[in-house]
Amino acid sequence: MHLRIGTRRSPLAMAQTHHVMELIKARFPDTEFTLHQIQTIADKDRKSEFHEFGMVGVFAIEHEQQLVTREVDFVVHSLKDLPTTLHEGLVLASVPPREDARDGLCGATLATLREGARVGTGSLRRRAQILSLRRDVTVVPIRGNVGPRLAKIDGEDGLDAVILAHAGLRRLGMDGATSEVLDPLKFPYAVGQGALGLEARAEDEAVIAVLKAIECPKARAEVEAERAMMHALGAGCSLPVGAFADWQDGRLSLFAQITSIDGAETVTATAEGDPADAAGIGLAAAEILKQRGGGRILESSFRGHYPSFKAL
Repeated sequence: MHLRIGTRRSPLAMAQTHHVMELIKARFPDTEFTLHQIQTIADKDRKSEFHEFGMVGVFAIEHEQQLVTREVDFVVHSLKDLPTTLHEGLVLASVPPREDARDGLCGATLATLREGARVGTGSLRRRAQILSLRRDVTVVPIRGNVGPRLAKIDGEDGLDAVILAHAGLRRLGMDGATSEVLDPLKFPYAVGQGALGLEARAEDEAVIAVLKAIECPKARAEVEAERAMMHALGAGCSLPVGAFADWQDGRLSLFAQITSIDGAETVTATAEGDPADAAGIGLAAAEILKQRGGGRILESSFRGHYPSFKAL
């Protein structure tokens, strides 16, 4: 079989795509591949903060279009960038084994971070969560690939630390740059973080069969719960909704948190159940968050960032 794969051009995206190719090759040694590197709107605009694009799926729109026009057979996404509602006719065909989903603080630990430190992140969630733990720090918006972000520590930008996905550092062989892997009960990660999502056309049964062969059922259950929770909240991937999926005696639990933009207020929820009903677990967590005022926090704190956002 010959598979045409859509992927972004960044070093991390390419590393993730080659990882998927290796997983497929291990099961189907005769498979051949062609890579189609796709430049997204967020790749073209390197200056705006993510929330300034004013849309959901800024890293997925062009990918999905190439699937619809049949230019590629499937796309490798960082699952945290994939909207919870897919383009008509497309499916999340497979979720391979998940990497460590936690966030990493690079350049210092929470304990050694100096008072008034400058901390870089391009994520509203990370901005809110670091302020909830350290109200004294100054959060500096940054964007770009992993290497340039790390270079901003003690560089001309004068950053004391940056917050990055530990999974990305591990996939690039740069996990030594992490000074502290942050506790997900205090700093819950983005929905789908650390997981890859392989998106394909629903009608391509042969392609989906190959992709299903490399799926991890536990990773699929975790992200199904997380994405169901996010969808029920009506929140996009950039909003400060954190998650932590865990397992106990074969049961799946989901810890979720909404944080106000200034870090002053947090709302949490925990739901658990049979992983066969992963979506139900996510919906239960979302309902608890709403009952505790999470929707109010999202709507009041982020209307200025997303004028069209309305909490459900």
